[in-house]
Amino acid sequence: VSALATGGLTAPPVDSATGFLPTGPALFCGFYCLFGIPLMALTLGIFARVLVEGYVVEEELAAITRPLTAAECAFASKSLCSTDSAIHLSDYIVLQLMRQGKLSLESFEFMKRQYRVLGRRRPWLNRIGPD
Repeated sequence: VSALATGGLTAPPVDSATGFLPTGPALFCGFYCLFGIPLMALTLGIFARVLVEGYVVEEELAAITRPLTAAECAFASKSLCSTDSAIHLSDYIVLQLMRQGKLSLESFEFMKRQYRVLGRRRPWLNRIGPD
């Protein structure tokens, strides 16, 4: 409560007879705590996103345009989505998400297991053609 008044240097004035905070300042403090602090956090979050967004986009584009290494090509052609030795679009997308740090190998393996379970329950999923 003291941080609301003059930057925290003094507390809001209390009633000298009862020692309680008067109704007006108490309502202000309550509404400020309920609405002011979350609105300030939201505003700071939006401001931070605006400052960081350009940097994140540049880093993502740099990761996407960086040439694939021989190890990445071998990994994508044998370990990801397709069963043959070619790198399909799905393999390439998964590899790019991994290069950007948006997808881990553990998460990807879990998704593959979930897809197989879903395919057993819904056979129509298996009829989806190759990319």
